[in-house]
Amino acid sequence: MTDTKTSWERVDLNLFTLTFPKDIEKYYKKEHFEKSLRHVRIALLLSIVFFGVFGILDAWIVPEAKYRLWFIRYAIFSPFALAVFLFSFKKNFQKYMQICIAFVVLIAGLGIIAMIMISPYPGNSSYYAGLILVFIFGYTFFKLDFLYATAAGFLIVVGYEIAAIWINHTPLPRLINNNFFFLTGNLFGIFACYSIELYSRRQFIQARLLEAEQEKVYQANLELESKVEERTGQLLRANKILKQEIMERNRAEEHLRESEEKYRNILENMEEGYYEFDTSGKLKFFNLAFSKITGYSRDDLVGKHYRSFTDTTDAGSIFHVFNKVYVSHKPSREFDWKIVRNDGTKRFMEASVSLIKNAEGLPTGFRGIIRDVTDRYHAEESLKEAYQKLKRTQAQLVQSGKLASIGELAAGVAHELNQPLMVIRGNAQLIQRFIAKGNLTIDNFKAQIEPIERNTERMMNIINHLRTFSRQSKAEFFPVDVNSVIDESFLMIGEQLRLRNIEIEKNLDPELPEIEGDVNQLEQVFLNLVTNARDAIDERAANEDTQNGYEKSIAITTRCSSPNNEQIEIVIKDTGGGIAKADRENIFDPFFTTKEVGKGTGLGLSISYGIINDHHGKIEIAETGPQGTTFKIKLPIAQLKVANKSTDSTAQTAA
Repeated sequence: MTDTKTSWERVDLNLFTLTFPKDIEKYYKKEHFEKSLRHVRIALLLSIVFFGVFGILDAWIVPEAKYRLWFIRYAIFSPFALAVFLFSFKKNFQKYMQICIAFVVLIAGLGIIAMIMISPYPGNSSYYAGLILVFIFGYTFFKLDFLYATAAGFLIVVGYEIAAIWINHTPLPRLINNNFFFLTGNLFGIFACYSIELYSRRQFIQARLLEAEQEKVYQANLELESKVEERTGQLLRANKILKQEIMERNRAEEHLRESEEKYRNILENMEEGYYEFDTSGKLKFFNLAFSKITGYSRDDLVGKHYRSFTDTTDAGSIFHVFNKVYVSHKPSREFDWKIVRNDGTKRFMEASVSLIKNAEGLPTGFRGIIRDVTDRYHAEESLKEAYQKLKRTQAQLVQSGKLASIGELAAGVAHELNQPLMVIRGNAQLIQRFIAKGNLTIDNFKAQIEPIERNTERMMNIINHLRTFSRQSKAEFFPVDVNSVIDESFLMIGEQLRLRNIEIEKNLDPELPEIEGDVNQLEQVFLNLVTNARDAIDERAANEDTQNGYEKSIAITTRCSSPNNEQIEIVIKDTGGGIAKADRENIFDPFFTTKEVGKGTGLGLSISYGIINDHHGKIEIAETGPQGTTFKIKLPIAQLKVANKSTDSTAQTAA
């Protein structure tokens, strides 16, 4: 089984000694032993057979020295080789295999050298070939490690030199000739042994890599099977829900047919005008009172757009009312509507509007009631002027409040964006549902895509207003003094903290290196974290007896987080009530909030996380509990960030 903790792609092989790191070498030795044990046993038996059979040559070539030669063959080498063969069946043979086989080769080589020395010339010349055979066995058949084989081979050569020079006094020409063959054979053997072991070790690594890839494929197959099962379950549940919805829609349609006639009779007898528009603003149903109010005949009104009988100065506000109802799905109970009658006279109407939905709850149009209040309008004109003045004053106060608290402004904008996002999401889901049912048509596609386009445009307008307000557009990165950014951020929110008796503690490192970042985005991060800390302190203060020594404070610290000044660290600590354990994993998720409806959007920490990530940094909860929460931010200094960007750019170019 492959060791999954080992990164086989990075295993280093020493090309001089042909060894792996210690833990890998042990693993290789075990596998190599298991694969080569049978081969080694066969080689041992063959060496015994060959070494013994060549004893016939002793009696034929040098009969006068045969007994001494046989002693070497049958009394020294063969018993030793047989003992090693029998030892190979023991459990601890693996530990001593290499040294035992090396001694078998060494004894065989030294034995043949002794035969050369014992045999008289020229009969001893035939034994030189035996040394070459020993080299072949030692370097190849016996599966010796490169180091052991090389050591045994050179010891045999050294043994020959000692015997040939100091014992037998071999003539120089013959000595040079023999050395040439011995050294050449030894070098060839070394090269062969090195190549065999190098191939074996590389094959070992490739086998491990193959096992690792097979394991990855296996895990991927398991994950795919799990996803298929999960998706099948989802489809079955969705199919069940769909069948139930179809049944409910059929019942609703039946009920609608039964009540339609009664509905029409009631509308025709109403004094107020009743109307129904489709989502594009065209009139598709109305009662007799509506026809009288507008001064048009029934035939002229059918399919007429509401703008055609609406005063031009009022068309924009009417569109806004209808759009708001469409987005919020909430009716507008009372609004003003200036009608231009067929004869050109203007009448002032009081109107209401609500959504028309189909059986699936999807908007298909608008319905409402209008009544003529022209006389009352003229009587109240002076009061309305005063009211308009009051509204302008109120708008100024609201704007002043927004400028006083950038945190509240951001929350309001996020809430404002949430409604069109819900509409866009809802209509996109409807399109997906039509596609899933296979009944997507141009008409219902247009009916769903138009609100998406309209609400997208609305969100773009909101964002442009926010940019204008904050004088910020595209993020631009420059060297930034984080301490200065923190000071500026506390200038914006400090007054709110002081009003709540929250103490501000700053421990800013004056030697803090600059980072590369966007000042406005970093200010937004600090404002989000400090605002959350403020709210947590307020919540704890509301739930505890503040007379028992509870200290309300927010502390912010900056420092270098490593000895080499590779990055800076910003720590923001509050004395709030902490974050619940169940909420910690989701705290940076978009729209996740533990605050009451209307008091939080769940985007503050998510936006902060994205900004810090764009700055190649990290934000995390370092500590939290009943006594407070500590957030920690790490950002690389300017020089390192430039290097990181260069590295990323190079990687992208290479890819």
